Amino acid sequence: MRGVMFVNMGGPESPEELKIFLSRMFRDQRILPYGKTVRNLLSFIISNARYRKSWKKYALIGGTPLVMATRKTAEAVQSELGNSWKVKYAFSYSNPDIKTCLESFKSEGISDISLVPLYPQASYTTTGSVIDDVNSVTTEDSFYHVKVQEEFYNHPGYIKFWVQLIKDHLIKYQIVDPTLVFSAHSIPEYHIANGDTYASSIVSSAALIATELGLPYEAGFQSGMRRGTWIGPDVKDHLKTLHEEGIDNLVLIPISFVHENLETKYDLDRDIVPYALETLGFSHVSRVNLPEVDPNLVKLLCEMVKL
Repeated sequence: MRGVMFVNMGGPESPEELKIFLSRMFRDQRILPYGKTVRNLLSFIISNARYRKSWKKYALIGGTPLVMATRKTAEAVQSELGNSWKVKYAFSYSNPDIKTCLESFKSEGISDISLVPLYPQASYTTTGSVIDDVNSVTTEDSFYHVKVQEEFYNHPGYIKFWVQLIKDHLIKYQIVDPTLVFSAHSIPEYHIANGDTYASSIVSSAALIATELGLPYEAGFQSGMRRGTWIGPDVKDHLKTLHEEGIDNLVLIPISFVHENLETKYDLDRDIVPYALETLGFSHVSRVNLPEVDPNLVKLLCEMVKL
């Protein structure tokens, strides 16, 4: 039997889980590039200072949708692959974590594992972190034979996934000739300077999808933190420029995600879209939603793990 392991960032389902989630995140060297002692101290300070305020955002969107969507996607892939495969999921900063999931495979005697980070465009901060966690387990135990699948930002199945979602959105809301605005989570600029290809992969994905649809497009980044310099253009700033140029009909696409999360349900839906409509005065701005389980995504993931 072969194993399949999907890894996503995770998400908290209570205030206490959020404190743990933040603590784990800021202990990650890929997130805070400092020594272990400094990371541990900062993670303690940040998690305790932020979790109550941050939880208010989760409460407004009804809790994290990412955990359930990851679980249901894993179940759908299991159904497609059949009994000769064992499909599990893990999270970088929530439970079950990567180590626990790998140990679960071992307890069932499954050593041959195909691991898919659910990040279409790989970054040091996401896929790099997953690889670090996998290596911390497998280098100490020769039982495991884990193949980490490559990023899939330009995979035909990924392009089809987004093209169909956008087409369905345009039909449902009777939108004609919009400008597509692809929005991705931002990362610190120093990662790009150190060779991170994330930003260029975002732009490549956007170009492939927009070309398939025959629609004009722009790409920007969202949710960067206040400290440090983050890659841009910032979506809000970019929307202002587009409005000044006379563009008035936009469809937002959260291209760096395959499942809904705080950054889609809160940052986009409750901050960026209202800003575009109410502050900037666009006539039409909408956002393409991500279903819990999408057949095109399931098919893509099945193809990936069979390689």
